[in-house]
Amino acid sequence: MAWQLPANAPKNTNEAFAYVSGLSKGATLDDIKILALTEALGKELYFDLADRAEDPRVKEMLRANGRDEYTHAERACEALKILTGESYVLPSISENPLYSPISPMPLTKAALGALAEAELAGEDLYAGIAGSFDNAEVKALFALSGREEIEHGHRLQQVAELLPE
Repeated sequence: MAWQLPANAPKNTNEAFAYVSGLSKGATLDDIKILALTEALGKELYFDLADRAEDPRVKEMLRANGRDEYTHAERACEALKILTGESYVLPSISENPLYSPISPMPLTKAALGALAEAELAGEDLYAGIAGSFDNAEVKALFALSGREEIEHGHRLQQVAELLPE
């Protein structure tokens, strides 16, 4: 299925993350498409951070978060299939309609602390999304992603502790 997005959809990476952060109040099918594409972007951003890290433990924890983000994108696609009967295949980063190059996030305790806070809010975000749908399987998919967002936040806190001052 082609990624037909509404006219009010985000136009770039920064807008996509800002848009998704507002979904804790509920989501539509179009919002789930935007969520899937945005979570796929998360993999790339975490892998970029990992590539710039020197400590192998930091690299692995950041890559683990990135892999999970991509899994969240795949789950959103699975939810879309359950709800619409249509299959959605995640595009490559260069084909992702929400992708735009952004300045790399600094690999600092402060930056990772702020990112950890956003990840820790992910459980509430996914609870709000799940509450928009009646399908138990869809709710379970979103609940699992929400629990993993908490893990991401804790992992980022661990990463921050491993960074030099």
